[in-house]
Amino acid sequence: MHIAVNFELHRGSRLREFANLRQPGFVCLLFAACIAAQALGFLVLGTGRAGCGLSQSIIVLEGLLAIACAGIAFRRAQGITALFWFLFAVVLVVLLFPTVVQAYDTLFDQSVLSESTRGLLYCLYGAPILMMLFLPETHRRTGVKSEVFLDFIQVAIVVSLIYSTFFFLPVRRMLPADAILRGISVSDLQSLLLLIAVLVRLQFARVSSSRNLLLRLGLFLLVCAVVTFIGDWVYLLYSPVGIGAWFDLGWALPQVAAGLIALTWTPSSEPQSTPEPANFLSFLGTNLVLVAMLCCISLLMDRWKQAYGEALTDVAIAASLFAFTLRLALTQFHQQREIAHRKAAQKQLSAAHQKVGRLLENARRQTAEITQISELGSILQDCTSREEVFRLIPERLRRLFPGASGCISLLSASGNRAESVAEWGVCPTDQIFSPEQCWALRRGSTHVHPGGRSEPRCSHLLGEGPSVCIPLIANGTTFGTLIIQNDDPLFPASDPHPDSDDFARRRQLAAAVAEHVALAVANLNLRESLRLQAVRDPLTGLYNRRYMQEFLDHELHSARRKHRPLAVMMLDLDHFKRYNDNFGHTAGDQALVAVGDILLRSVRADDVACRYGGEEFALILPECSLRQAAVRAEEICTLLREYCARLDGETTDALTISIGVAAFDETTDRVDLLLKFADDALYQAKRAGRDRVVAARPAAALSESDLIETNPVTAS
Repeated sequence: MHIAVNFELHRGSRLREFANLRQPGFVCLLFAACIAAQALGFLVLGTGRAGCGLSQSIIVLEGLLAIACAGIAFRRAQGITALFWFLFAVVLVVLLFPTVVQAYDTLFDQSVLSESTRGLLYCLYGAPILMMLFLPETHRRTGVKSEVFLDFIQVAIVVSLIYSTFFFLPVRRMLPADAILRGISVSDLQSLLLLIAVLVRLQFARVSSSRNLLLRLGLFLLVCAVVTFIGDWVYLLYSPVGIGAWFDLGWALPQVAAGLIALTWTPSSEPQSTPEPANFLSFLGTNLVLVAMLCCISLLMDRWKQAYGEALTDVAIAASLFAFTLRLALTQFHQQREIAHRKAAQKQLSAAHQKVGRLLENARRQTAEITQISELGSILQDCTSREEVFRLIPERLRRLFPGASGCISLLSASGNRAESVAEWGVCPTDQIFSPEQCWALRRGSTHVHPGGRSEPRCSHLLGEGPSVCIPLIANGTTFGTLIIQNDDPLFPASDPHPDSDDFARRRQLAAAVAEHVALAVANLNLRESLRLQAVRDPLTGLYNRRYMQEFLDHELHSARRKHRPLAVMMLDLDHFKRYNDNFGHTAGDQALVAVGDILLRSVRADDVACRYGGEEFALILPECSLRQAAVRAEEICTLLREYCARLDGETTDALTISIGVAAFDETTDRVDLLLKFADDALYQAKRAGRDRVVAARPAAALSESDLIETNPVTAS
């Protein structure tokens, strides 16, 4: 049961959708029903007064249905198109009026209007059609209402004169006798002329929507012309009351055509803002047609003027010329206003173009700056030392900040002074200054100064141009500052006002550069710290055994390639275990630190002092002979004997050291045996009584068994 109810509801909704005047199928069904009713009326009531009256009444209903369809098209349209469909509805109303009068006369057997007058009333439908042909072909929503109104005044005057001529002149005498005999009437000629006018107007249509409307109008006029010609021929052969009455079915065809033409029209998808190209020939042709029509009327109305005077005709022509003058003046006014609007729009467009140009230039400059900063950051990350960083920065910052100078200053380890490490342009600050002199270092944030001597101003700045000081901060620690200052305070490279776009952009660039520099320096510091931890002994500060081995291998290969000497010392503190037991590990650590200091003071810049392990040390002396190394070893022994530490008011024992010395190419030319010879010489010094230096004998003086590596007994 529920399914049946739903089916009934669905069928009812579909029926309501179909029974709608907006549906062409339903309208066709209504027209077909009306025509069938006409035929049925003739069959039932005959072709007499009753049958003809019913038929003509149904034609009136068909006319009302066509007017309703035209109203639907009018509500769909906009602008000039809506005015077209309004005039089309007026055409149908004009055609309906004589039809209503004729139906009334037939039903009530009266004669309200004569047949000739009724025929002329039928001809009035050409007036709104002429107005439709003179509609401007434009999509503009504004600026055309007054022009269209004045055009209508001209057309209305001309059309009124034409139809006044038809009413007041014996129009049948204007047609040839042969035409009258063949049933050709003024209505036939008008339909033909209107159809020709539509075809001519089509040749000047430039917009597809306008051509669509004119084609529909031409189709309607074609149907009207065909029906009118056939109807006049039928009425000429047969009586309108007899067999000729059946042609009332044909008079329904114009109504059917009008209804379907209006109902099947849909608004064009063309944009309503499509500009109308100026066409002087179209404007000139329209007005020439009006003038030609006035001249024809003047020729046709000569006889009427003689009978009724020339005043009315002169007034009509004067009114049309006045309307034409107003139309021309209004057109000129709109043209002048449009020219003014175009000039204003051109100025706005020029200003917008300049603005867009500036924006594009700023975007290009910002892109270049971002690219330079990105390249700078990439290069800084690839640097292996701070010196390399500070050597590369000036050239790139000079390109990034044209017309400005700058420098990078780093704080000392104690943090009590800042020293310049990289400069470009005219150095804007002191080489060395106190952190208290820089507001950026004092505040820990960017400090911007507009220039001049106004406060707060960093006292370390030398110039008076606008400046930016940005602290270099990494891992929460401030270790320096980036300073940028315009070279010329009178003609700055950017707007000196801190809130200006150029100055803000320069400040942002400087902040980005400072971030990259701070990150690069911090990474290098961390890398250097890790490297030192990997190759340095944490207690003595000397290089460790790992670094010693790498350095020794490198120097030995260099000495062999360049034929230069290389000396190696192996050092060991005498009785250091007993020293630790007597004075404690603290005193032992102090002794090791003292040995490290003595070794660092005793070597050259190219020499390397290492802690070999425990209380053992090693010295590598490039370009040093065996004899020179032995002399240097004696000096070290002497310096160490003078060391005495005081611990808790107690003086410790003096330190002594045993040293074994070997030299490349003097002791041995084998790289893998040089360190062994020095170690063997050290143990010879231990066995000989300690606190002495022993130089290894040359390898040529040793027997083959002496070259075999052994594990000597360690002496402490």
